[in-house]
Amino acid sequence: MVNLLQLLHKGRPALARPDSLRRVRVDVPDEPMTTDAVFLVLRRIRTPLVVLVGTFALMTFGLSVMPGTVENPEPLGVFDAFYVISYTGLTIGYGEVPHPYSYAQRMWVTLTIYVSVLAWSYSLAVLLAIAQERTFRDSIALQRFSRRVRRLQSPFVLVVGYGQAGEAVCRALEDQGREFVVLDSDAGRVEQLALDGYTSDVPAFAASGRDPRMLGMAGLGHDQCEAVLALTDSDETNLSIVMSVNLLRPELMVIARSSDREHAQQMHDFAADVIINPFDRYGAYLVMALRRPGGFRLASWLMSPRGTGLPHKLEHLTDGHWVVCADGDFGVEVTRDLESAGLDVVLVDPVDGRPDVTDAVGFIAGAESDIVNMAMAAHARIENDQLFIAVRQNSSINQAPLRAFDADSVFVPTELLAREAVARITSPNYWSFIDHVLHEDDDWDERIMDEIVEVVGHETPASSRVDMEFHSAPAAVRWMRSRELTVGDILRDPDDRGTRLAAYPAVLVRDGRRIFTPALELPLREGDGLLLLGREADLLVVRSTLFHDSAVEYVATGREVATAWIFRQVQRWRWAAQERRGA
Repeated sequence: MVNLLQLLHKGRPALARPDSLRRVRVDVPDEPMTTDAVFLVLRRIRTPLVVLVGTFALMTFGLSVMPGTVENPEPLGVFDAFYVISYTGLTIGYGEVPHPYSYAQRMWVTLTIYVSVLAWSYSLAVLLAIAQERTFRDSIALQRFSRRVRRLQSPFVLVVGYGQAGEAVCRALEDQGREFVVLDSDAGRVEQLALDGYTSDVPAFAASGRDPRMLGMAGLGHDQCEAVLALTDSDETNLSIVMSVNLLRPELMVIARSSDREHAQQMHDFAADVIINPFDRYGAYLVMALRRPGGFRLASWLMSPRGTGLPHKLEHLTDGHWVVCADGDFGVEVTRDLESAGLDVVLVDPVDGRPDVTDAVGFIAGAESDIVNMAMAAHARIENDQLFIAVRQNSSINQAPLRAFDADSVFVPTELLAREAVARITSPNYWSFIDHVLHEDDDWDERIMDEIVEVVGHETPASSRVDMEFHSAPAAVRWMRSRELTVGDILRDPDDRGTRLAAYPAVLVRDGRRIFTPALELPLREGDGLLLLGREADLLVVRSTLFHDSAVEYVATGREVATAWIFRQVQRWRWAAQERRGA
């Protein structure tokens, strides 16, 4: 993965997505083999049905040939016999109709009762056995899941993999009011999803993301599907998802997790929009915190969940000797990033014992065991109390002890991955602003942070895109066609023009070009798109202003005009007359 600082210094754009794959239009499969529970039940109860039908047929025939009484010697007709056997075989009981029976007929009816009870008992036992089979329950659950996905009417995100990263992403999506569908191969995780306290009933199913048919049933071919997140623990499964999305729905955004460089390159060949290696990302962000603390602080704040407080500056993070005690890919990735920034780094395997950190300025405990990491970090703090200590957290179970330990930096791979994924899904312009923050110098980042905090406050702001189109801002467009409306005008309070709403203009998109942090005096044009950061209530006020002609005129000129069109015209005639008399 590309080091963030290399991009910052050189200003080199990311590699272009390849689009040279030849494709044949193929519909997304959405029906796995043999999923209909009705046909599954019919196949299994063929024998019980034969037994029931045979029993009723035999008993009907026997009753129709039994001799009657002296008063009514003729046997019952076939219809009468079938009528009697029907209510007798169902153990309802109705009496002897159409006349009293002979002893032979009564004996046959008695036999019918016992035989039918045995037949029904056998049939019900088979049905209960089918209901307890996992295949039948899965078939019912799959059909219910498929129906719920098909009924979705608003845009949703398909999340494949409900581990720690998937759960963090789903939490963030719910906080933003966005719908999502979950697919995971572990049935236990899917069952846990129902207990995780989401405000709505989330469509979820336990199946592998490698099967394109399951992706289709989960909404890959749905018109409202807007993005796919491949967040499983298997790089090969994530690669399979990227391939399926690229070949079947190439217009969709796909974000994939990868901890292996070879798999990441293969995902790039299939044009994955974003490939996130959390191990490599952490090293890059750590170096950024060392070289550009202001930019790191602003970027991490903007990628935090909504309402998160402004992070503190990382203290005593300086150049010098660093010790990385980690196993697996994490140690290799972090060491490579720190070395690329010109730092002196030593990589130590945790099995070799506690490393010497007496002369170090930084220590990273990155083993796969949280217990080992906390033990190593505690020993390092005892040896050198001025040491910058970063600890890797692998499980959310140990969140409280790690928070109590008060490490200088806690690396949670799933949290970092979720933050970046959600930031990219929220809005392309929102991520472009964060990306711009990563590329600017520290002075610019600190100035912008001060401006945002002054307007919005210390909590992570919400974001909203305002399109200056007639369908989304009719009053503003009507006004702009003859008069000027600036960025600062629409950020005024429509009840008190002198009050600035808690909204900050982050990106202005004009003719396909992005203008970052546009000036408040910049006139808007029809067709512009404006990304605002701010408090949610104030962002709603901005959107409401753009729909009311009186509100637009008031924020633009300060004149208080009537709400109704006819009264506004009368006011304008009076103002025009006053101007003529004054002239």
